[in-house]
Amino acid sequence: MSVSDNWQRQQDEIVALQAIFGESAVEMCETAGPQRSFVLHAPLDMCEARASIHIYLPETYPSVDPPIFEWIGAYDSNADSVVDKPGYVIPRRQLVLSKDMCDDIENELCRAWMEDMCCDVVIFTWITWLDTYLTELWPRPAAPIQLPRDDSNSASSVPAALNCTEPIYATHVDSPLADASVRENAPNIFTGTALEMKKSVFVAHVAQVYSGEDVQAVRDELMRDRKIAQATHNILAYRIRLDNGSICQDNDDDGETAAGKRLGHLLQLVEAENVVVVVTRWFGGTHLGPDRFKLINNAARQALEAGGFIDEQAKSTTSKKTNRK
Repeated sequence: MSVSDNWQRQQDEIVALQAIFGESAVEMCETAGPQRSFVLHAPLDMCEARASIHIYLPETYPSVDPPIFEWIGAYDSNADSVVDKPGYVIPRRQLVLSKDMCDDIENELCRAWMEDMCCDVVIFTWITWLDTYLTELWPRPAAPIQLPRDDSNSASSVPAALNCTEPIYATHVDSPLADASVRENAPNIFTGTALEMKKSVFVAHVAQVYSGEDVQAVRDELMRDRKIAQATHNILAYRIRLDNGSICQDNDDDGETAAGKRLGHLLQLVEAENVVVVVTRWFGGTHLGPDRFKLINNAARQALEAGGFIDEQAKSTTSKKTNRK
C-alpha cells in the first residue's frame, strides 16, 4: 500500500470515528512531520466513563505499522448526571491505569491491528475491546451522596470546613494526624477562600512543585480528604521550570471540558513557575454556564496571590493586559 493509500485509509478512519462518536470527539492536533495525530474523546459505555486518548498515526499506518497511543485520562461520566435534589452529587471514581494495564492495552492494540484486522485500521475495534477490559478493573459507579453543609441555617451552602474568611491550609480527614494543620511529610498545600454561586462552591489549592512526581504527590494528598475526593470536579494545572530553562506544563479538566486549559493559561499569564493549582468544585444543582470558568480562574488567582506564588510584577502585568482587552 502506498503512502497516499495509507493517508486515505487514515482519513476514512477519522471520518468513521467522527460519525460514531460525534465530530467533537475527534480533536485533530498539529504535527511537524508527516505523522498525523488527534485526541479521541471516546465514551466507554460499559464503564460509564469517557476516556481521552492521544492517537498518533505513523505515515506507514495502517499497512506497515500500528497506531501509537498516549493515555491522557478518563473521567466518570456518571458523576456528571444531575440527581433529583440540589445539594447531592454522585462521587467521582478515580479511573486510572497502572503500568501493567498500560502494557496490556498497548499489546492488545498491536495484536488486534496485526491479527484481527490484518494490518488495517483498528482504532474502533480497539476502543470496543478497551471498554470491556476496563469494566473488569475499574470500580463501579457509586450511589449519590449529600454535599456537606454547615448548621447555621443560612443561605450559604459552603461546607463548614471551607466557610471561612481567611485562607486555610488543607487538612485531611483520613490522616492519622487530621487535627494537625499540616500532616508530617505531606506536601505543603495552601488552600484559598471559597467562592460560591447558586450553591456551587469553588475552592483552589496551590503547592510548590518541581517534578511530575511532586504534582502527583499533591494530587494524592488532596484526595485523602473525602470532601475533595467526592467533589464534582478537581481541575488541575501545573507549570514547572526545568533545569535546561524550558517550561513543562500540563492540565487536567477532570470532566469540566476546557477548564484545565483555561487554568493553565492563567498560570502563563501570571508567569507562575514551579507551581500546581487544583480547583475543587462542588456542583450545587444549577448549571452556571460560562460563569463557572470565571469562578474557577478567580478562585485560582486569589489562592496564588494570597499564598505568595506570584510576584507583584506579574500581578501588574496581567492587570494591564486585562485592562487593554
